[in-house]
Amino acid sequence: MVQSPVLKARGLSVTRGTRTVIKKLNLEIIQGDIVCFVGENGSGKTTLIESLVGILPLTTGQVDWFSEKGESLTIRNYSGTREKPYPFGLTLQSDGVCGEEKVMERLITALKVSGMDCSQIEAKQILEEWGMSHRAEDRVSQLSAGLRRRLAVISGMAPAMMCRTPRIVFLDEPSEGLDSFSKGVLKKWISELSQHGNAIVIASHDQEIISISRRILTIESGRISESNNTIKEDIIQERQLLNVRDSRTISSLFSWSYSIEKRNPVDAIGRATPSILALLLSYSVMIGMDTSQATLSNTNIGNHLAAALILTPAFISAVISPAMIRRLSEEECGKWWSAVCGPQFRPATSIMASSILLPLPLTYLSWFVLSGSLPVDSSEEVLRWLWLPSLVIIDISCAATALHLLVSDLRRSGAAVASLLLIVLIWPFMELVDALSVIMEVGMSSEISIGSPLASIIIASIISAMVWAVAVIIPDA
Repeated sequence: MVQSPVLKARGLSVTRGTRTVIKKLNLEIIQGDIVCFVGENGSGKTTLIESLVGILPLTTGQVDWFSEKGESLTIRNYSGTREKPYPFGLTLQSDGVCGEEKVMERLITALKVSGMDCSQIEAKQILEEWGMSHRAEDRVSQLSAGLRRRLAVISGMAPAMMCRTPRIVFLDEPSEGLDSFSKGVLKKWISELSQHGNAIVIASHDQEIISISRRILTIESGRISESNNTIKEDIIQERQLLNVRDSRTISSLFSWSYSIEKRNPVDAIGRATPSILALLLSYSVMIGMDTSQATLSNTNIGNHLAAALILTPAFISAVISPAMIRRLSEEECGKWWSAVCGPQFRPATSIMASSILLPLPLTYLSWFVLSGSLPVDSSEEVLRWLWLPSLVIIDISCAATALHLLVSDLRRSGAAVASLLLIVLIWPFMELVDALSVIMEVGMSSEISIGSPLASIIIASIISAMVWAVAVIIPDA
């Protein structure tokens, strides 16, 4: 019986820094394959796996995946095209699990991302097979390194093990840190997955894992040589499979983020602390301005300074790196989400993690605290329109979060300098200051002309959108 292909890589080259790690690779993986990448440390095994799942940009070539019906999609190509992958399983070398997740929560999330409804009872049965049911309600940060690795492997394999439709599973050094019991379960699951038509792609140094692989691909100097291996088929067991629906990766990402934020709101609350300090500093400055109010009221300098002080707390809350970015950076958790969500990951995360709730109340709080010291006669007009610059600060927050997300990917050559792009966000901030100062001085106008409040607000929004788009597009280029 001819097995259908599930993955094809054509002319694949990947560069990390100045070094070409993978050179002009052609690879085809079919249903039921157990493919093992072997080679010295640094030979490119992890790079190859991360390229095949669409995490890394390609220098040349492209990677296509195929559904059970033969439909294809481009996971990644050299020109930056990237499509959302079919549901699959993935275990990264660095686990890809956030320490604030609970054990059962992590497993259920991995299954939901793959479109499977899993109850806590079913999840506990899976954990029990791996000897982890007694830790189901523990946080990942409370686990030993071996148990954490065990959870990462379970989460990578369960989406295929519990599904009737054959899928592809990627396991990067799955046996690293596992004890003999866990290795035995791992080998049994690999065998079962293969016999059910799933394709398993492994990177490993472990001879026990290599010995159960059908195809062994040795990576050396960026090129691959292949050898076949004859393995004995074990008798597989029947499993209770889960109900499958359309995968909802972005909604799963939102649920994951919300549950962790609710469990540990201290980080989010801490984001407001610098803004409150800025507000107190602004108040001190305004008190100092009282002695020269008469002078300031006759100049634009007073209105500009007052507008800047009013908007500064909200601006600071917008550009501070959010807690979600730190969580995604932990153990390369963001890489796992980037792989399963595809090109939707960065746009969605930059909006989800941004400061959407704080700018509006902070701006009004600043106004009420500082307005008593302001040389302004149009307070009712200002209050009527103060929400408008606050909304644009939300745009600035989305742009800043996208930049923080880009900077967090420190393995990308030159990614660290992207933090300098945060300086660009001063420009839309100053446009908002100009707009608010004019509103404070002469009121709001519907006229769109140079120097009008509405024009300045529109310019600030456009600049923020452009910075956001650049930060979202660059990683996939």
